[in-house]
Amino acid sequence: FWNGEFQEGRTQAEYNEEYYREMLRVVQSFKHYSVLGHMDLIVRYDKAGVYPFEKVKDLITEILKVVIADGKGIELNTSSVRYGLSDTQPSRDILRLYRELGGRIITLGSDSHRPDHLGAHIASSMELLKELGYEAFCTFENGRPVFHPL
Repeated sequence: FWNGEFQEGRTQAEYNEEYYREMLRVVQSFKHYSVLGHMDLIVRYDKAGVYPFEKVKDLITEILKVVIADGKGIELNTSSVRYGLSDTQPSRDILRLYRELGGRIITLGSDSHRPDHLGAHIASSMELLKELGYEAFCTFENGRPVFHPL
Protein backbone atom coordinates (compact mmCIF):
# COMPACT_ATOMS: atom_id res chain seq x y z
CA PHE A 1 0.00 0.00 0.00
CA TRP A 2 2.94 2.38 0.40
CA ASN A 3 3.39 2.43 -3.39
CA GLY A 4 -0.36 2.34 -4.19
CA GLU A 5 -0.37 -1.18 -5.62
CA PHE A 6 -2.59 -2.55 -2.84
CA GLN A 7 -5.22 0.11 -3.54
CA GLU A 8 -5.20 -0.34 -7.34
CA GLY A 9 -8.51 -1.49 -8.74
CA ARG A 10 -10.23 -1.29 -5.35
CA THR A 11 -12.54 1.22 -3.79
CA GLN A 12 -11.47 2.97 -0.59
CA ALA A 13 -13.87 0.73 1.33
CA GLU A 14 -12.45 -2.42 -0.26
CA TYR A 15 -8.79 -1.72 0.43
CA ASN A 16 -9.36 -0.42 3.97
CA GLU A 17 -11.55 -3.35 4.92
CA GLU A 18 -9.14 -5.85 3.36
CA TYR A 19 -6.24 -4.27 5.26
CA TYR A 20 -8.00 -4.90 8.58
CA ARG A 21 -9.30 -8.35 7.57
CA GLU A 22 -5.72 -9.37 6.81
CA MET A 23 -4.54 -7.96 10.14
CA LEU A 24 -7.24 -10.01 11.88
CA ARG A 25 -6.04 -13.15 10.09
CA VAL A 26 -2.47 -12.36 11.16
CA VAL A 27 -3.27 -12.00 14.87
CA GLN A 28 -5.46 -15.10 14.76
CA SER A 29 -2.71 -17.14 13.11
CA PHE A 30 0.56 -15.87 14.57
CA LYS A 31 1.20 -15.68 18.29
CA HIS A 32 4.94 -15.04 18.48
CA TYR A 33 4.96 -11.28 18.83
CA SER A 34 4.77 -8.87 21.75
CA VAL A 35 3.19 -5.75 20.28
CA LEU A 36 1.06 -5.10 17.21
CA GLY A 37 2.51 -2.02 15.55
CA HIS A 38 1.31 0.17 12.71
CA MET A 39 -2.31 -0.79 13.29
CA ASP A 40 -3.72 1.82 10.96
CA LEU A 41 -0.70 2.45 8.74
CA ILE A 42 -3.00 2.37 5.70
CA VAL A 43 -4.10 5.90 6.72
CA ARG A 44 -0.68 7.27 5.85
CA TYR A 45 -1.01 6.00 2.28
CA ASP A 46 -4.70 6.58 1.61
CA LYS A 47 -4.88 9.27 -1.06
CA ALA A 48 -8.67 9.29 -0.75
CA GLY A 49 -8.43 10.62 2.82
CA VAL A 50 -9.12 9.08 6.19
CA TYR A 51 -11.61 6.24 5.95
CA PRO A 52 -14.29 6.61 8.67
CA PHE A 53 -13.45 4.69 11.84
CA GLU A 54 -17.06 3.60 12.32
CA LYS A 55 -16.95 1.66 9.06
CA VAL A 56 -14.07 -0.53 10.24
CA LYS A 57 -14.72 -0.41 13.99
CA ASP A 58 -16.12 -3.95 14.11
CA LEU A 59 -13.03 -5.37 12.40
CA ILE A 60 -10.69 -3.35 14.62
CA THR A 61 -12.63 -4.50 17.68
CA GLU A 62 -12.12 -8.14 16.68
CA ILE A 63 -8.39 -7.54 16.13
CA LEU A 64 -8.02 -5.88 19.52
CA LYS A 65 -9.99 -8.61 21.30
CA VAL A 66 -7.57 -11.22 19.95
CA VAL A 67 -4.54 -9.08 20.87
CA ILE A 68 -5.84 -8.62 24.43
CA ALA A 69 -6.89 -12.27 24.87
CA ASP A 70 -3.41 -13.35 23.76
CA GLY A 71 -1.75 -11.04 26.31
CA LYS A 72 -0.20 -8.89 23.59
CA GLY A 73 -0.06 -5.13 23.22
CA ILE A 74 -0.19 -2.32 20.70
CA GLU A 75 2.22 0.45 19.80
CA LEU A 76 1.58 4.18 19.74
CA ASN A 77 3.90 5.32 16.96
CA THR A 78 4.93 8.97 17.15
CA SER A 79 5.86 9.25 13.47
CA SER A 80 2.37 10.58 12.72
CA VAL A 81 3.66 13.98 13.83
CA ARG A 82 6.62 13.81 11.46
CA TYR A 83 4.36 12.78 8.58
CA GLY A 84 1.90 15.58 9.31
CA LEU A 85 -1.06 13.25 9.81
CA SER A 86 -4.25 14.62 11.31
CA ASP A 87 -4.31 12.01 14.09
CA THR A 88 -2.03 9.65 15.98
CA GLN A 89 -1.11 6.17 14.77
CA PRO A 90 -3.06 4.29 15.74
CA SER A 91 -5.83 6.87 15.87
CA ARG A 92 -7.24 8.20 19.12
CA ASP A 93 -10.38 6.16 18.34
CA ILE A 94 -8.33 2.95 18.28
CA LEU A 95 -6.40 3.92 21.41
CA ARG A 96 -9.68 4.60 23.26
CA LEU A 97 -11.24 1.35 22.02
CA TYR A 98 -8.22 -0.70 23.07
CA ARG A 99 -8.40 0.73 26.60
CA GLU A 100 -12.19 0.30 26.77
CA LEU A 101 -11.81 -3.37 25.77
CA GLY A 102 -9.35 -3.87 28.63
CA GLY A 103 -6.07 -3.38 26.78
CA ARG A 104 -3.23 -2.16 28.97
CA ILE A 105 -0.03 -3.20 27.20
CA ILE A 106 0.99 -0.19 25.14
CA THR A 107 4.43 0.83 23.95
CA LEU A 108 5.75 4.07 22.49
CA GLY A 109 7.81 4.05 19.32
CA SER A 110 9.33 6.88 17.33
CA ASP A 111 9.81 4.89 14.09
CA SER A 112 13.42 6.00 14.01
CA HIS A 113 14.87 5.39 10.60
CA ARG A 114 17.27 8.26 11.18
CA PRO A 115 19.15 9.29 14.32
CA ASP A 116 17.31 12.62 14.61
CA HIS A 117 13.98 10.75 14.80
CA LEU A 118 15.04 8.73 17.85
CA GLY A 119 12.67 9.43 20.74
CA ALA A 120 10.82 12.19 18.89
CA HIS A 121 7.46 13.16 20.41
CA ILE A 122 7.60 10.52 23.15
CA ALA A 123 6.85 13.00 25.97
CA SER A 124 3.77 14.43 24.22
CA SER A 125 2.57 10.90 23.42
CA MET A 126 2.86 9.99 27.10
CA GLU A 127 0.67 13.00 27.91
CA LEU A 128 -1.86 11.91 25.32
CA LEU A 129 -2.03 8.43 26.81
CA LYS A 130 -2.73 9.98 30.23
CA GLU A 131 -5.52 12.08 28.70
CA LEU A 132 -7.02 8.93 27.20
CA GLY A 133 -7.09 7.22 30.60
CA TYR A 134 -3.96 5.09 30.44
CA GLU A 135 -1.93 4.79 33.62
CA ALA A 136 1.25 3.24 32.24
CA PHE A 137 3.24 2.41 29.14
CA CYS A 138 5.34 -0.71 28.63
CA THR A 139 8.80 -1.79 27.72
CA PHE A 140 9.74 -5.45 27.48
CA GLU A 141 12.28 -7.59 29.30
CA ASN A 142 12.73 -11.21 28.26
CA GLY A 143 9.51 -11.02 26.28
CA ARG A 144 7.45 -9.83 29.24
CA PRO A 145 5.84 -6.40 29.57
CA VAL A 146 7.21 -4.06 32.22
CA PHE A 147 4.77 -1.31 33.16
CA HIS A 148 6.04 2.24 33.74
CA PRO A 149 3.73 4.87 35.26
CA LEU A 150 2.87 7.76 33.00
